[in-house]
Amino acid sequence: MRIDPENLMLWHMNRKRLSVEEWRDSVLFTCNQLSDRGGKSLELDDPKNFRRTVYGRVSRLKLNDTLMQFDYPDANVHAEKRAVTTTPIQKLFMLNSPFVLARVSAFSGHLKDCGGCEEQVVRAYGMLFGRKPEPWELQTAKDFLNKPAREGMSRFEEYAQILFASNEFLYVD
Repeated sequence: MRIDPENLMLWHMNRKRLSVEEWRDSVLFTCNQLSDRGGKSLELDDPKNFRRTVYGRVSRLKLNDTLMQFDYPDANVHAEKRAVTTTPIQKLFMLNSPFVLARVSAFSGHLKDCGGCEEQVVRAYGMLFGRKPEPWELQTAKDFLNKPAREGMSRFEEYAQILFASNEFLYVD
């Protein structure tokens, strides 16, 4: 990094944001809900749709709202590549979408049997980011999780939602 901070010598892969298909599939996979079965294409907003996003129905008349929010190209126009935008609506989707809320609940339930608070956080980091949390991350998580729960979601579900919405989950370094 000191010798070539701009990566002119191409010594590492540049940071890349996951496409909406990759992100949705990753969310389903980490919740142990990704289905590999074939069949008729389904609407992405269908709560029973656990199939890979590439098999979702794409309409040329009206593009799915989720796909549209995350830079999916118009199906009626040829596009050389996708635009990459970062908008507040994308993060609001991750905080309010029924899809994300259901996955957060499933993910939390999946980790409930892992042991105590610390073990759950370590396991969540391993599943979502492929690494162990730094000591300060673990302490921040424990501080957050030890606060009283609010109505609606458990503290761990709120924490899992933060992790799913994080840049580390949305980008590949």
